[in-house]
Amino acid sequence: MTCVYSVTERIRFSMTIVQNTRGDIDDMNKASGFRFIILLLAIVCFFPGVSTPPAEAASPWIWDRVLKQDLVNDAMIRPTALYIDAKKELYYIVDSGRNRLLSFNRQGELLNIFNAGKALHTPFDMVKINDKGIWIVEKGRNSLSYINLKEKKVIPNSLTYNNEAVYPDRLETDSGILYVLNKATGDILSYSEDLEPLGHFSAADCPWGFVDFKIYDQKLWALDQSGKTVRVFSLNGDLIKTFELGDTVVFPVSFAMGPSGFMYILDRQRRNIAVYDKSGIFKYRFLRKGITRGQLYYPSEIRFDPWGELCLVDEGNAKVEIFNR
Repeated sequence: MTCVYSVTERIRFSMTIVQNTRGDIDDMNKASGFRFIILLLAIVCFFPGVSTPPAEAASPWIWDRVLKQDLVNDAMIRPTALYIDAKKELYYIVDSGRNRLLSFNRQGELLNIFNAGKALHTPFDMVKINDKGIWIVEKGRNSLSYINLKEKKVIPNSLTYNNEAVYPDRLETDSGILYVLNKATGDILSYSEDLEPLGHFSAADCPWGFVDFKIYDQKLWALDQSGKTVRVFSLNGDLIKTFELGDTVVFPVSFAMGPSGFMYILDRQRRNIAVYDKSGIFKYRFLRKGITRGQLYYPSEIRFDPWGELCLVDEGNAKVEIFNR
């Protein structure tokens, strides 16, 4: 059986042993500080992990900046998603609580607040395919809506797949194709810009479906929350590989692939991020619960921007924080 103690507990335990054995050591003829040091080393070695720093210390990521609305009366209420426009170097935040979108530059300065004439109904996620418009998931009317930016007009669309209603959740795009997570089934569906169904991503041994996904390296990577796995699909819908996350995570809600091919899993319950290498081996975790800079309350999404920075949407703290290394 392996016993795990905190560093403080080990130190206290060590001092107790030292005090109890001090008389014996004094009685030892010429039993010197050498034996005393050996005794302490034995205590440290007996309790594994005393020399191992906390997992947070192993992280190369450091806090860099925050995206938020500084005016208290107009602050974000419930940000749920982030989209990055690489060409224009802009960050877009979906503020579900105030039914609007906010744009920021790379330095974290607020540029614009857009609510489409107060026509949005609980927006949740968004993507841009071109400069003419935005596709946005509206939970309030179960719609994958199109926003015509020139006219500032919202066009709702009800999705179906195999003649069944789709409940849009997470949204991604690649090469002009829209990928939509169906909240009702947990499956991921692909559509043309005309909203014609194209493909379907699911796994037979994943009955509860997926909670998040990203397109990376011409593959679709999907997070299975209940099974604590990451499934990798070809863009044709074929399952290629499965990564087991194990008990390192408790309640994974979002997933991202780092520039080096490492997997980053956002754990909403533990309020941290677990990192796995290319082989699916756990490497370290970082961040913790809190309400100050670099801490999490109720995080909802992570993604990497085109410049290799890690972006974290914190719904509970009503902000998006950016980390680099």
